[in-house]
Amino acid sequence: MASNSAKSSAKSNAAASKNRPTRQMWMRAVVVLSGVLVLAFGALVVQLVMLQIVQTDDWQLKATEQWINDTTISPDRGTIYDANMEVLAESMQVWTVVMDPNNIEEEADRLKIADDLSVLLSVDRDTLYKKASRTDSMYEVVKSKIERPLAEQLIAWVEENEMGGVFRLITDYKRTYPYGNLLSSVIGFTGSENTGLYGLEAEYNSLLEGEPGRVVTAQNGWGNDLPNLLSYEKTVDAKNGNSLVLSIDQTIQHIAEKHLEQAVADTGATNRATAIVMDVDTGAILAMATKGDFDPNDPFTVTDLNDLAAIAELAGTEDEDKAYGDAQIKQWTNKAVTEFYEPGSVFKMFTTSMALEEGIITENSTFVCNGTQPVADYSIDCHVYPMNHGTQALGDAIANSCNPAFIQIGTAVGRDLFYEYYTGFGFTEKTGIDMLGEFNVSEGYYHSRDELNSVELATSSMGQTFKVTPIQMITAVSAIANGGQLMEPYVVQQILDDNGNVVQNTTPVVKRQVISEETAKRVAKLLNDAVNSGGGRNAYVAGYRVAGKTGTSEKTEDRTESGIDNVVASFSGFAPADDPQVAILVMIDEPQCYNRYGGTIAAPVAKKILEEVLPYLGIEPQYTAEELADLSRSTPSVEGKELSVAENEIRAAGLKVRVEGGGNTVVKQVPEAGQSIPAEGRVVLYTDQNSVQTETTTVPDFTGYTVAGASEVASYYDLNIQLSGTNLESGGATAAKQSIEPGTQVPLGTIVRVEFLYEDTIE
Repeated sequence: MASNSAKSSAKSNAAASKNRPTRQMWMRAVVVLSGVLVLAFGALVVQLVMLQIVQTDDWQLKATEQWINDTTISPDRGTIYDANMEVLAESMQVWTVVMDPNNIEEEADRLKIADDLSVLLSVDRDTLYKKASRTDSMYEVVKSKIERPLAEQLIAWVEENEMGGVFRLITDYKRTYPYGNLLSSVIGFTGSENTGLYGLEAEYNSLLEGEPGRVVTAQNGWGNDLPNLLSYEKTVDAKNGNSLVLSIDQTIQHIAEKHLEQAVADTGATNRATAIVMDVDTGAILAMATKGDFDPNDPFTVTDLNDLAAIAELAGTEDEDKAYGDAQIKQWTNKAVTEFYEPGSVFKMFTTSMALEEGIITENSTFVCNGTQPVADYSIDCHVYPMNHGTQALGDAIANSCNPAFIQIGTAVGRDLFYEYYTGFGFTEKTGIDMLGEFNVSEGYYHSRDELNSVELATSSMGQTFKVTPIQMITAVSAIANGGQLMEPYVVQQILDDNGNVVQNTTPVVKRQVISEETAKRVAKLLNDAVNSGGGRNAYVAGYRVAGKTGTSEKTEDRTESGIDNVVASFSGFAPADDPQVAILVMIDEPQCYNRYGGTIAAPVAKKILEEVLPYLGIEPQYTAEELADLSRSTPSVEGKELSVAENEIRAAGLKVRVEGGGNTVVKQVPEAGQSIPAEGRVVLYTDQNSVQTETTTVPDFTGYTVAGASEVASYYDLNIQLSGTNLESGGATAAKQSIEPGTQVPLGTIVRVEFLYEDTIE
């Protein structure tokens, strides 16, 4: 047994000895452990390198964010001025109200803030109370962009309630437009962050917006300001934006918008209207109007009544929001720059220019109109078909706007030359105007050289089957006016820095010479004759030679429900024809009136604009003998004078006299002294008070009368009429409007202003 026990013990000791780590095993363990330690230390070193060297900027930024409070200081956005430094857009100082709930110690104060300031600042009470209860916050925005009167009320409330440590006012800016709708489609507007969203505000945003500043304040790890001994604050001033000085004159702009808006109302135009006035020598835009438009102070509110009615019909449907958004975009769109249209017969001035320049025709060339013109397998009618113009010289063809004549001219020019001049006048490219929204001109808007086959050449020669923009058209018209040079149009004349120093001034750019100066003068004379005797007669301005051409193009792709094509009625020209200074374009899109010809509804608008703009620009009128004879007389002052003396003075002024009452002294005269009435107009003299109180007459309806007929009717009713609208020596014009409603009882001698128009049927 003992022997067996000893053997077992020996085996156990041997096994234990066998399981005990050997020296070799210890060495291996030490090596493995060392490797692990090296790897761990290496990873730690790598991590430290990453933190302290590679990622140092990121971690410093994160650390800084924990102890730095960074507040942005808004810059003052640059001002937009007109050509005379009248403010069109400016930034008004406003304030953002910021609350520090961490400094509100009493619940009663939180309740008072919620109760009082929700009313004063027009904010939601519950939301304000929740913000006031965030005691772990130092910065809660209560209200943004409050104006001075409200800011002063808030300051008084804070002082009264001893909460100066709770509220701060941070200076900000709000964009305002003093003239409201004026020039809105050009200027555009900004968003809530004073960033330009449309128009010049967007196109020049990087120059106007400036650079924001910063107020950096130290705080502890909890987000609270550090104690005074450890406080830190640094201010980086904002850099205010640059300002723009436009070439546009707000007075000329107002004139253009006033008459264009009235035209839209009178014609019922459903697709708005546009007008442009340009300096022909420089390309500077003096006015650019679109009606309807919007108020940039409230740009997101749709104002067009037709659009609002259409949106109302979609109320409650999923299409309502889309319709409202489409209406917003429509009213923001600058029609003068962005929209394409068929120019119609206005383009005939360019067909004339290219043919004269190449010597293909002269002023003595004649053209035969049989009412229709065969072209390839087609026949293209004249607008007077089934009547015709017969044989006519070039000037008559322009005045008559004869389609067959211009098809013959275009065919003689040929497609190669036609395309060369079409390109030369700028109709295949952007004008380069410094505005948002001018699109590239793709070949879809015009016929390429290879596409100008006989039919396309014929229709293009008379201004159809291709499209241009209003800014392209007036730029090309200006090239005829200024002696053949195609200018690059612009609206920004200067850029000013924050101190008013000029940092950039626009220099006129001549893109190319399109036609010779001699040809330009010849075309100007032909276009002036067209205004005096042709379809542009309603653009006649006494004392000024106006050159121009009307156009009426059908929108065959946009036929109305009644099957009648909508039209674009336009007029474009320049004045004075013998020394051109300004060009003008008026385009009325989709008029719904009875007579929709450009000569009837667009030319009168151009006339009204020019007869105010030309004198305003200091361009002196040069009257013909006939015009001088037509000029009105100024009524002399005769009240208080003896009757015989008064009668002599009135007759000496070229006026007639009528006496009412039995006295010998004039107690009242009608019209009053200094009033303008036509030569041979009548002044009524009252010689006692009884006659003054009793003598009246009834205003007749002058509509439809010729100039001579209206004058005769006015004389019969003892009234004076003031004539406007056309050359009074020309025949064919009839009264269209009058300043006093028919049937009104007025004193004898009262002045009624009567506007005359031609019922034009020339395209």
